[in-house]
Amino acid sequence: MVLTTNYTLDKAYFYECFDESLPYSKRAQPKYLLLVLLVALGLFGIYGLDDHYLGTFLIMVALLECVAFYYRRPWWVTRQMLSRASGSEVTLTFDDEGIKSSNFYKNTSLQWQDIQQVITTERGILLQTKQGMHYLSKQILNSEIINLINKKATQ
Repeated sequence: MVLTTNYTLDKAYFYECFDESLPYSKRAQPKYLLLVLLVALGLFGIYGLDDHYLGTFLIMVALLECVAFYYRRPWWVTRQMLSRASGSEVTLTFDDEGIKSSNFYKNTSLQWQDIQQVITTERGILLQTKQGMHYLSKQILNSEIINLINKKATQ
């Protein structure tokens, strides 16, 4: 059985991908230990070593880390929109071997046995592999494809 579907890599898709996969990501929480360490070293540089440049630099790096965490969503989407694949049409093919994704710029394949976990979210499906997470929006999937994913990935 071979099933296919198409979608466009646009800004709305990238926002949905980020929003749905973030709760399952390692980057869902700030790096508190790094922030505390940078501020502590900065204060030690200012007061302990009497080196205001070093201390201020370390505290500014901690501040930059906070800004990067706060703006991680628009920054990630902007990077995806600047990629050459942005705006291209993607064709997904589901068969007995796995899931094949192809567009003008890249062809990839994900074997069913490589999928470790299927996570169903409100608006899509996350496929967890050793290499990372792969997101599929429910807007592009019909019930037959969703049943195939659940059946093949759990075998």
